[in-house]
Amino acid sequence: MRTKTENFPTLWNDNQQPAPLKISNWIDEMFENAAGTSGLRNASFIPELNVYETDKEFEVSVALPGMNKNDFELSYESGLLTISGERKMERKENGRRYHRLESRFGKFSRSLPLPGDIIDRDKIKAHYENGVLQITVPKIKEKAARKITIS
Repeated sequence: MRTKTENFPTLWNDNQQPAPLKISNWIDEMFENAAGTSGLRNASFIPELNVYETDKEFEVSVALPGMNKNDFELSYESGLLTISGERKMERKENGRRYHRLESRFGKFSRSLPLPGDIIDRDKIKAHYENGVLQITVPKIKEKAARKITIS
């Protein structure tokens, strides 16, 4: 009967020290190197966004969980809607040891081209709640889509 666990692929060995996960770390590094993201793991991240269009407006939703509305900014210039900011990691040790951090932290910037000739830039609105930034970009009324009656 075995009493030592150091030869098993577990996170912990007998003396409650983190066991090296060499194969897992090697695989992670290999994929990061192939994707060109090596060294950027904690340096930046790219928030996910969804864009919808209606007859009257564009709607953009950006996933920014764990952030405060003061952690990012929004601008519109020369046909580009830009969301930028920084997600900071607050490590509160309190006797804890981190074994794996998969959340992305660091600075980010996303730019989304929108057709500047139909955007009412003075009426762009944004609302942040429950980790989601909702941006409403209205179209100029005269240039918004309209139904055409067929005679």
